[in-house]
Amino acid sequence: MPISILRLLASVLSLALIVSTSATAEPKLEMHRVGVNVDDGSGWYPAVSTKGSFSILLPIPFNDFTTRDPGTDEVSHVVGGKSSEGIKFTAVELPVTAKTPVDLAAIPKSFSSNPANKVSDVSRNTKDDVDNLSFSVANSATTAHIRYIRMKGTLYILTIEYPNAYRDVVAGKKDRFFGSFKLKGKS
Repeated sequence: MPISILRLLASVLSLALIVSTSATAEPKLEMHRVGVNVDDGSGWYPAVSTKGSFSILLPIPFNDFTTRDPGTDEVSHVVGGKSSEGIKFTAVELPVTAKTPVDLAAIPKSFSSNPANKVSDVSRNTKDDVDNLSFSVANSATTAHIRYIRMKGTLYILTIEYPNAYRDVVAGKKDRFFGSFKLKGKS
């Protein structure tokens, strides 16, 4: 994965955790909702992206916002939150651009190029022009479970990142989080 995609992903994921409504110069931030704390009765929070084309369930309150890169005018739609334990759940919608890897298999390879990272549970399937890639990345302090969903013109990135001490907590939430992703208007 090119460094610019990693930087964009890192900045988008960081922005998902912002509680302040103040916008920064780069990228431009449009905060739609902050700290949404309305669960569905089961302890999960239905998150429908205000300007994006997806919905997902999160096990924690979340923020909903859009970023615009002033240099490229690329727009990202994000819902995400961070628990008091430091567990982060994020869903991001990005446009497919020339910087997006043509082959998603390059993404876990880029993570494994760092000797501190251990990439595992790599799974990939393609059906009806939808390319799904899931994997986990761990180091001595944290683990991330990541799912990339590439469709014509759009890339969705779902992540759970957490301190390793909370592995068991996340294990009970991972499948429901990833399995709840839906495109608006699709069942």
